[in-house]
Amino acid sequence: MNRFRYLILILAYFGGLLITGLWGFPNPNPSWQQWTIVIFLILVIPPSVFILLRNRWRRCPQLRFWFMVSLVALLAVFYFQWRIPSPHATDISYSLQDSFRPQKVQVLGKLLSEPRLTNNERKKFWLKVQRVKLLRDNQDFQSVTGKVYVTLPINEVNLIYPGQILMIEGNLYNPRSPKNPGAFDFKKYLAKQGAFSGLKGEKIIFTGDKNFWGWTNLRHRIIQGFTQSLGDENGLVISSIILGRRAVDLPPDIRDLFVNIGLSHVLAASGFHVALLLGIVFWITQSLSPFKKLTIGIIILIIYVGLTGIQPSILRATLMGVAILIGQILDRKTNALGSLLLSGFLLLIFNPLWIWDLGFQLSFLATFALLVTSPFIEAKLDFLPPKISSMVAVPVAVSIWTSPLIMYVFHTFSFYIIPFNILATPLIMFLVIGGIISAIFILISPTIGIEIAKILFWPLEILLESAQQIPQLKLSAFAVGQISLGILIIIYGILITIWLNKTWQKRWKLGGLIIILLIVIPILYKNLTLFKITILNAEDSPILVMQNRGNATVMNIGNESDIKYTLLPFLYQQGINNIKTVILIDNENKAALSLLNSKIKIHHTIDPFNNKQNTADTIRSQTQLSVNSSNIKVINQFPLILTWKSKNKTWLWINSETQEINLALQNYQSYSNIIVWSGQKLSSNWVKWFQKNQPNALIISSNHISKFIQEDLTKQNFQWYWIQKHGAIQWIPKQGIKPLLNNQEEEG
Repeated sequence: MNRFRYLILILAYFGGLLITGLWGFPNPNPSWQQWTIVIFLILVIPPSVFILLRNRWRRCPQLRFWFMVSLVALLAVFYFQWRIPSPHATDISYSLQDSFRPQKVQVLGKLLSEPRLTNNERKKFWLKVQRVKLLRDNQDFQSVTGKVYVTLPINEVNLIYPGQILMIEGNLYNPRSPKNPGAFDFKKYLAKQGAFSGLKGEKIIFTGDKNFWGWTNLRHRIIQGFTQSLGDENGLVISSIILGRRAVDLPPDIRDLFVNIGLSHVLAASGFHVALLLGIVFWITQSLSPFKKLTIGIIILIIYVGLTGIQPSILRATLMGVAILIGQILDRKTNALGSLLLSGFLLLIFNPLWIWDLGFQLSFLATFALLVTSPFIEAKLDFLPPKISSMVAVPVAVSIWTSPLIMYVFHTFSFYIIPFNILATPLIMFLVIGGIISAIFILISPTIGIEIAKILFWPLEILLESAQQIPQLKLSAFAVGQISLGILIIIYGILITIWLNKTWQKRWKLGGLIIILLIVIPILYKNLTLFKITILNAEDSPILVMQNRGNATVMNIGNESDIKYTLLPFLYQQGINNIKTVILIDNENKAALSLLNSKIKIHHTIDPFNNKQNTADTIRSQTQLSVNSSNIKVINQFPLILTWKSKNKTWLWINSETQEINLALQNYQSYSNIIVWSGQKLSSNWVKWFQKNQPNALIISSNHISKFIQEDLTKQNFQWYWIQKHGAIQWIPKQGIKPLLNNQEEEG
């Protein structure tokens, strides 16, 4: 079997793994309809490729080979499903007697990872559990299995290291699916890691003895040397640049800063680092034999993998590095693209689930871009000096191949990614080379290494200061909305066609224009035609977003946590880059308003609690507001009651946090089609009032609704939705009102 056939079989394996995306990951039990679609595609696509190529490719394999291709793809699907983690009968998640309420426990287990800082100022890590004790029932310890995601207060986490035995007391809970579109799916994240429960720890009761040695010791020596030389924050940043952010406890705000400006690859150990290491190895060992070069190179790469941890991106780069070293021994030029595909194949044999790891995908695409697109761009820039053309071509090529995936996942694009990457490349190269040299000396002679590291202070300061200015610029995070999977496939199909077809290589401008139109046209269409109202689940009161042909109105923005994890993800998913009007309903959300305004431009603010006319409009009872073609009438100011009409539907917003709400509604006799009710507790008197009003739909936001009140509401002649249970609710004129997410757990 020749090289081309092996290549096709490797691509068939990749395709088989990728086709599992049709039923979502992780999904251990796809339906028979989903299996039917996947098997049909696997059986049809390879023979179709044969029919397409047999008259165009002289070396096209016979039809029976393409049936082998189908078999490889099908085996990849079965292998992928077999490797999906699922809880065993003894998994700790089954210890919860009530799957919807946390349970106080003591857990004994082995620490699997180093603690890392979360956005909530707690430390997180993975624990392989061995025993659990349910404190409420006063039971003895029971043997369990599985992995649990643990968070602890910072003051409870001192010096603990992977491999130690810990006993932790806290609340065991089952992760929940997201309640709002665009929100982080914590349940799916844990399932991908093979964990099906979390532990909100309160304190560590017992810490087993463990010697602080091995890779952890070496890693901490490097980090300590950098922080001693450059200060805590700068030391952690340069440590992350050298070892990757997974190996360093980097502050979340710094990590998010690099992600938002398109420099997340700087904080990820990748092929760039491996290439520089190999360059240093070749320079040091240039007088040695190829076998000695191979031996020293493999040892260096193993040490680097140990320091950074087992990450898909670094393993892929390491395998390619080994291939280059072997090529040196055999005195043969290494096929870089073949090495990339082979390393990816070996890694996905080791762990097929990595096919859906975003880090693996971006690393693979970035390396692919360097091999196939960067030389093409450099040739177009032949009027520039070679070094400058290379510095320009690399970030442009990488952005071309990675940006569609980034927009698909995060729904945003920064217009400054390419120019900032070009300008930052010299600094980054200096920091990586200087950091690697400093790290080597820190391990050998800490005093010398610390002094060498001081040279990195000003370049690092310049990089950080420049990075902090980017988010202040317009279009630094342009929301493109939700790109469909079909559009994403078409975009990459166009890119691959331009790469493979010489005719399309000459028409690359047309291909680029088509890609831009595929992204822009859906945004324009939504802005010209879309009208809908979405009620999002938030911590205290619901957040209402009204979209009307490109204009967005937000009623209640919630607190800072709601802004970060609920409102902004939804706005980015919807392609909203500015808000025409914000109506505040809480006197304590000024900090949240400032945060929202720093991310998305707000044209107009209406604040019932503000008396300064120059900063925001103040509303009073019985006043009329004109917002996005809707006239909003203020029934009452404190507590806030609003009513408005949208597309022949009358809405009533009731913020019933106080008893005065009863008096405010006594004189309100108008009929409302849809009522949005927000309060801490729903009483039977409210049910009677709803019954009297008889809306088409009632949307309730309350932390608790008793069983008998739920039964009373169900008996009424209107639809009712409990946001805390059903998640976000959306109304579209021609489709009516319905929950946005259909994968929510039902309350028991």
